[in-house]
Amino acid sequence: MFDCHYDLLTYILMKKNEVELIKEHCRKVYRKDNITGGIFNLFYMSPAEMRAELGIEEDQINLIENLKEVKQFIESNQLISSDIKYIFGIEGLDYLKNIEDLDILYSLGLRSTNPVWSNENKFGGGVKSDRNIGLTKLGKRLIEKLVQKGIAIDLSHANETTFWDIIYLCKKLKKRGENPIVFASHSNSKAICNVPRNLTDEQILAIKELEGVVGVVSIKKFCIDTEEICDTKIDFEQKYIDHINYIRDLLGGVDNISVATDDMRYYYIEPEYYQNLNVYMQYEVKEKLEKALINNDYSKKEIEQILFRNFEEKILKRLDKKTFRKSTHKSINYDIIIEHKEDVYEKENKNYFNSINHNNSFSNSNCSYNICFKLATDK
Repeated sequence: MFDCHYDLLTYILMKKNEVELIKEHCRKVYRKDNITGGIFNLFYMSPAEMRAELGIEEDQINLIENLKEVKQFIESNQLISSDIKYIFGIEGLDYLKNIEDLDILYSLGLRSTNPVWSNENKFGGGVKSDRNIGLTKLGKRLIEKLVQKGIAIDLSHANETTFWDIIYLCKKLKKRGENPIVFASHSNSKAICNVPRNLTDEQILAIKELEGVVGVVSIKKFCIDTEEICDTKIDFEQKYIDHINYIRDLLGGVDNISVATDDMRYYYIEPEYYQNLNVYMQYEVKEKLEKALINNDYSKKEIEQILFRNFEEKILKRLDKKTFRKSTHKSINYDIIIEHKEDVYEKENKNYFNSINHNNSFSNSNCSYNICFKLATDK
C-alpha cells in the first residue's frame, strides 16, 4: 500500500533523541505486507501552534535545515528498507524564505508540497482562512516554480479560492506544454461529510481532469462530521469506505483514487484524542483496508489500483518523467528538462553551459531550445 500522507519527518524531528522508538515504529509500519511506500512530510503551522502542539520552538524551524536533518537521520539509522518507495513532502510553505530555495529542497529529495496548510500564508489561503483569499502574486510564482521543477502540488488544506486559482493556473501551464502534477493527498468527499477539509464534487472532478488522484484519508472526523470519535455505535470503517464508493461513482471508476493514513498518534497534545482519531492502526492498515474493499465488492485489480498502482502511475512516474514539447510551427521549439544524477551532473552540463546564454537558451537557424536542468537525487 502507498500512503499518500504521513508526517513521518515531523515525527522524527520531534522524537530524534528516541532513536529506538522511531526504529521500532518504522519496522512495524513499513513492511512488504503493509505500507510499501508513501509521502513522508514535514508539517508546519504558525509558531504558536508549532510550540503548543508539537513542542517545536520557532528558532528550530528552518525548511532546508529540517529536511537535511531528517534525511540524514533516515539514512544514518537505516530506517527505511530499500524496497520501500517514498518521497519527501512539505505540508505548508509558510517558512519558505525564497522561492529559489526550492532548488535546494529539490536536491534534498522534496517532490511534493502543500503551498498552504489550513492557515493563510504569503502564497494563499487555507481552509481556516477567509474564503475569499486566493493565490497571491507570489503564490503564482511559486506554482510556476513547482511545475518547472517537477514538484507535485498537494491541494489538501487549500481553501476553495486558492484551490481553483491553482487549478486554473496549472491548466494554463499545461496548455503551454508544461507538466503540472496536482493531487489531494488526504481529503474526502464533502458531499458525504461537509467539513472544510473535504472536497466538493467539482474539485474532485478537476483533479481527475489534470490526471491527479485523491488520497481518501482514514481520519474519522473527515469520514463523518462528529467529535465522538470513540462512539462504538458508529461504523467508522464503513463510513470511510463510503467515501471511496462515492468518489468511484462520481468519477466513473477507481482510476483516480488513492489512500492516506495521516496517522496522528505522534501528536504532542491531547494524546488520548489523537490515539483514537484514525480508523486503522497504521501497522495493520493494508490488511484491514483490503478486507473492507473486498467486502464492498471491489475486484482484485481495483484494490491494487486504489492501494498503490494509481499513485505510482499518475504521480510517481510523472515526477520522474522528462518533459519534451514540440510545436507545430515551421521553426521548431523544444522545452527540455534533463535529469542527471549527482555524480554526472557537473561533468555533463559543462558542455551545455558553453553554448547557453544567461536565459538558458541557445539556437541555430532551424531550431531554438530552452534548457532546464534539475538535479535528481538517488533514493
